[in-house]
Amino acid sequence: MKNELAITLFSRRSLTESVAREQITALSNFGNGLMCPDKCSEYEPIRTPFDPADITEPIRWLVKPHGAFFYRKGRPAHVTGEMWNLTHSPTARFPSPLFTNYWTGQFDGKWANRVGIEKVEDFVFEMFRVTGSDFSLLTTEVDLKAKNRPTTSYSYAGMDLATGVPGLYWINLFSDEYANWLRLHELPKELATLKELAGGGVSLKFCESPDDCRSLENLQRQQVAIEWLGRQRFFDIRFPDRKLDVPNWDHALS
Repeated sequence: MKNELAITLFSRRSLTESVAREQITALSNFGNGLMCPDKCSEYEPIRTPFDPADITEPIRWLVKPHGAFFYRKGRPAHVTGEMWNLTHSPTARFPSPLFTNYWTGQFDGKWANRVGIEKVEDFVFEMFRVTGSDFSLLTTEVDLKAKNRPTTSYSYAGMDLATGVPGLYWINLFSDEYANWLRLHELPKELATLKELAGGGVSLKFCESPDDCRSLENLQRQQVAIEWLGRQRFFDIRFPDRKLDVPNWDHALS
């Protein structure tokens, strides 16, 4: 793929069989099958035909501790993604991380423009709702890599919501409790567009087109927003190991 757009979603919802079914079904049904995979797998390479009428195997892959559901659509691929279950096995020596439901995805830039960038935005908004995420981002792959340090093919240093906000990007989605903790509703309106989301949460958008997300003006406004919201809460690639302020995530999900 070229000029990719990238998404990431962080959720505390345990990937039970019903939650896994809900997420995979939502992916398949969105936009009358716009994102419905052609192929899937529990690891690379992705070669198994995907049948939206029978997702028994994809669910089985995903609900296992350290399970995953990989998917791809198009030839050449124009939609790819990975749902991860970061839960540890019951015999593990350490507890599972807080955000065990982790979803990453990529969209070919030319394809996204052809179907409409707003369709990709709507998809991210809907998957944010379905997963019950606390944070999600949609930006260009270039922007994501510029603000983070890759640790694997699919993850980056700083991409752990339990240790801090993973930065600000083209479009950022926050649960209501996360937005309240950051005081997002008080952020000066000239810095970004704040929008209430159906089903709860808010989006923070810094420009209309992803093509402009790396402009000097937008990068500067993001830095001003980070300063206003509290730099000590945000991951910074220049200081990747510093300890950040985080909310009290210990209370139960509403």
